[in-house]
Formats: sequence, C-alpha cells, structure tokens
Amino acid sequence: MVIVENEQLFLDLTVFDGLSDKRIEELKDAGYLDGECENTEKAEAFIKAFVDSRADEVIKTLDEQGSYFKDKGHVMYHAGLKSLMAMEVVMEHLANHMVIKRKRNGDYIKRNGINTP
Repeated sequence: MVIVENEQLFLDLTVFDGLSDKRIEELKDAGYLDGECENTEKAEAFIKAFVDSRADEVIKTLDEQGSYFKDKGHVMYHAGLKSLMAMEVVMEHLANHMVIKRKRNGDYIKRNGINTP
C-alpha cells in the first residue's frame, strides 16, 4: 500500500519513529524540524491543517455509523487516508482537541451535548 506524500510527512512529524538520518536532515532542511529535532511552527501548522482537513469527514462518518470501531476502514476511506497509523493519530488529535469523544473502551464517537464530559 502506497502512502501519499502528505500522509507520510504527517506520520514522520507525529510518530517520529525509525526515521533515517537522511530523512531527519530532509525535514530540517524543509523547516519542519529545528536543531534539536523538535517540530517547528511550520510542522505544527502542517499537522493542524492535515487533521483539520479530515475532521468534517470523520465526524460525518462517525455520525452515520455510530462509532469508529464499527467500521474503521469506512472512516479511513472517507478521511482520505491509506495508513491505519495515520488514522489512529488523526483520531487521537481530534479527541485531544475535543472534536470527537474517546470512550473508555478506546472507541471514538461523535461528540454531542449528551456525551460531552
């Protein structure tokens, strides 16, 4: 499965696992990482834009099917993602920013007035 370039960049900036020295240098040269290998404002803006561009479709799909666990692939498809890891990171970001709700069992649901903490 081929992951599109923006999705790979998103994973590189959020997961930052097993990146080669060459890739780290590329991210530094592009202005996404600073000298300490921390995300720059440019990287944080990219991450926010990436997540925000998928939020509406994720919320709409969660509303239609009731929960993320019911059909993860359907949510991924509508979010335009190829990687389950990217999908999980997007879901985590949306939950952390109170856009969706993470249930105790790890499932995600659409946030509304009834289930708002």
